[in-house]
Amino acid sequence: MEMVSMESGASATAGTPQEGQDQKEKFAGCFQGLPSPSPGMGCCGCSDEPSSKVEPRTPENEGMPPRHSEQIFVTDRSCTDILTLIILIALVAGFGFLMSNAVKKGDIYRVINGYDDCANVCGRVTQPETNPEFKCKGADKTKQRYLLMTVDMDGLKSRECVSNCTDQILFLNRCVTRNHFSETANSVIKKLGLENFYKEISWDLSVAWREMVYLLLIALAISLGILIAFRYMVQWIVYIVLIGVNLACIGGSGYLWYAWYKEKKGVEAHEIPEEDSSEEAMLVYAILMSIVTVIILLIVLVMRKRIALVIQLFREAGKAVYAMPVLLLQPIYTYLLIGFTVCAWIYCMLWIESAGNIYLNRKNRIHYRKDTLLIATRWYNLFFFFVTCEFLLGCQHVVVACAVARWFFTRDKKRLSLAVTRGFCYLVRYHLGTVAFGALVIGIIRLVRAMISFVQNRLKRYDNDCVRGILWCCQCCLWCFECALKFLTRNAYIETAIYGCNFCTGGKKAFQALSNNILRVAAINSVGDTVLFLGKVLVVTLTVVSGIYLMQKKEGLHHPWVPIVLAGVFAFLVAHCFISIYEMIIDSIFICFCEDCQKNDGISRPYYMSRGLMEFVENSKKALQHLDQQPVSAHS
Repeated sequence: MEMVSMESGASATAGTPQEGQDQKEKFAGCFQGLPSPSPGMGCCGCSDEPSSKVEPRTPENEGMPPRHSEQIFVTDRSCTDILTLIILIALVAGFGFLMSNAVKKGDIYRVINGYDDCANVCGRVTQPETNPEFKCKGADKTKQRYLLMTVDMDGLKSRECVSNCTDQILFLNRCVTRNHFSETANSVIKKLGLENFYKEISWDLSVAWREMVYLLLIALAISLGILIAFRYMVQWIVYIVLIGVNLACIGGSGYLWYAWYKEKKGVEAHEIPEEDSSEEAMLVYAILMSIVTVIILLIVLVMRKRIALVIQLFREAGKAVYAMPVLLLQPIYTYLLIGFTVCAWIYCMLWIESAGNIYLNRKNRIHYRKDTLLIATRWYNLFFFFVTCEFLLGCQHVVVACAVARWFFTRDKKRLSLAVTRGFCYLVRYHLGTVAFGALVIGIIRLVRAMISFVQNRLKRYDNDCVRGILWCCQCCLWCFECALKFLTRNAYIETAIYGCNFCTGGKKAFQALSNNILRVAAINSVGDTVLFLGKVLVVTLTVVSGIYLMQKKEGLHHPWVPIVLAGVFAFLVAHCFISIYEMIIDSIFICFCEDCQKNDGISRPYYMSRGLMEFVENSKKALQHLDQQPVSAHS
């Protein structure tokens, strides 16, 4: 595990009753708002340091007497953001009320099957109305299952339930009239031999289902292999990625300059007409590519020492996964719940779209029209969907952060047990309100973006470039704000998992930690995310190649590319579930590393971090020397 146990520091944590009282008072400050770090120190005190190492906060520079390290991970907690949790429960109750109103006024089969001009649902028995104005409503249309829509010479639309579609195309229980476009499309399909495309696909999937299961297992094995590589070979992977990016930038710049030179020589030799020449464009492209190349090379040069920290964080994440393999199952539970939420949202949307108050229009056709409450229910359903998805993702983040924080701040890793289960218990018992806070904030931002998109679609009929530009700028700004808010929210959850504080306090601490380590955060988000993305691409590529090999041996397939593409999609989902969890684990370890640097100095207060992470602390030599001088039992 390469993690040195420090029993001497752990035993000192118990201390005297007075020290225990001081520790409780210290943890209680988490719920009352923690004081800001002193100027120039920050969370890790390294924002202005030219070195890649972190300067710890020692008792000498704090003006405090030396004392042994304290347990940073808080176990004595209280409920956080209860008011937000109550608001979320009220939103759930409000959603139930609005949906009951939609169910009362709606019929989901009005959307699925359609209804005729008398509001009789096709393929169903419709209940009659007491109002004589709607006397034609209330017929038995169980034998007329399909809806036929026609337009007469006067442009009057008619809706009729029919038993079969004669000379029409059946689509979603509707009889669609053949037009020139559909006939052209059908002719193209016949020329390509795809008139029985769906039947052939069904046959191919029924024949190749074993191979698809094998490909899914291959994707799973490759994903696990990449996780192992992240622990033992991440240094080579990161260096290969960086070298590849630099070579691609240099090669691209050289090629563009060569193309510009060749184009220039062609113009001077009158081989290329001057009006057809792209000499200026090539020159601009070459200059821009050269600028990008220089910037990337400078970034890699400046951040070369911080990239070593990224590599070590990957190794620590591998240790955490090895110690707590249940962490890999968290995305599976989350995405299954999100998939169920998507299905529930679509089902509720069908009820809302089918609901309305019955009325007779000017053409004596019976239709349904939505009132203000139903229109509000439509937007409420979308908002509730956004909040639910963000709430589920937030729960996963808090569980993972709690487990990783407990693992990081436990000296004897052999005594660690049920860290993920305890993290889930902390979430349910104390921090559901904090997750609800973050979900509501992000849900509101996404709802505003959806409303702006709705307005943009409404204004497409009007040619107003000024309004479109303003709305586009608003959409872009909100998107950037949402991305930044998601990033900050995720790190606020990590602080909450460590200290048990509320969302605002956790967000403040997270912002201080990130701002004081901005270069390290940039290295983690750029290099780390690139490595994780390439890991997903590798899983998909190897799965597709394996699929091509397997499908070539399978006889009787009409379209072998269909199961291969589906296998590639499944491989990406599997890789995303297993590899993306590394991002949250790495972020959690990084925040824990910053908090360890803030609370301890490695000498009078021993670090919780491993030897590998100690290399990135300013007094690493003194801390490691002090660690080596401890009794043998403290290193076991």
